Parts: sequence; structure tokens; C-alpha cells
Amino acid sequence: MPTPTRNTKSSAPTSPKRSGTTPSGEDPRALITPEVREILDHFRLGDVLSHLLRRAHFLAEEVFAGEFATESITPRQKATLVILYQSPGLSQNALADQLFMDRNTVAEMVRRLVSTGLVRRAPAKDDQRAYALFLADAGAKLLNAVIPRDVDVERRLAERLPPEYRPLFVKCLRLLIEPAAAK
Repeated sequence: MPTPTRNTKSSAPTSPKRSGTTPSGEDPRALITPEVREILDHFRLGDVLSHLLRRAHFLAEEVFAGEFATESITPRQKATLVILYQSPGLSQNALADQLFMDRNTVAEMVRRLVSTGLVRRAPAKDDQRAYALFLADAGAKLLNAVIPRDVDVERRLAERLPPEYRPLFVKCLRLLIEPAAAK
């Protein structure tokens, strides 16, 4: 029986001759049009609004999660409990509208909040096919524990800005989202 020989040739494509080049050895940046090159030559990620908003969002989420790790509550769940405190009997669709979240995501979140006893559902008075949502006793107790500390979370986030810029910053954020909210 012949001994199998090891194939030393790889069937994989040859690697580029040097880092940052195509298999043909060309610099892929040569494919960039002059118009795009002009933009890229002056591009600073630290000045990109969408990037900065994403980073600020992650910072806010991180500060919130750190403060409320033992409560296992998310900012959206807190917002849901606050909205149901302010508007008892709200429909799930109306809740989704107020949270600016899609209905399927809100339905899943409400299901979890109901299963943990923070929210209760009851048939809606005006539409027996729909449910009205209410803050449950456990949800009220959680708000008692969370809201005073949430004020501190908001203060810690805001203190990164000079005091005179804080109202303007909030106003600018509202201007950014208003067109989306008006749809």
C-alpha cells in the first residue's frame, strides 16, 4: 500500500505581497475616487455626529447599568414604568409610540415585565381584544428604589458639560429627534 504524500501546495488564494495591498499587489486606496479621497483626507471620526451620539448613548447606558445592576432594570424598562405611572391603562401600541420603539420589541418587554410582576395587564374597557397596561405593586416599589438614584445618574451625565451648556445640549438633542418624532 503506497504511503500518502502530503500536498505542500495550498489551494487557498495567494496572500497579498505586503500588508494593505490587494492580491495583485496594488494599494486598494487607489480605487478611491478623487471626490471621496478629498472627504477621507479630512475625515475625523471624533467629529462625526452619529459616532459621537452612539458613544454618548453607550456612556449613558453604562452609567445606568452600573447604578442599577442589582435591580436588573434597563433604561427602557424604567421609562415604561414611569409612563405607566403617569398614564395608567395605556394600550401597548400607545406605549410603543411614547417610547419610540417598535411594537414587537415593546410586546416582548411588556411580556417580561408582566412575568416579573412589575406590570399588570387587563382587558381594555373600550376594546376587549386589546390590553390596558398598569403599574403593578412591585413596579411601584421598584420605582421608589430607582427614581431617586436615577436623578443622580442624570446629574452625573450632565456634569460632564459646563452648566451653561446643559439646557442648550438638551435643546439640540430635541431638535435632532423632533422630525423623527413628528412622523
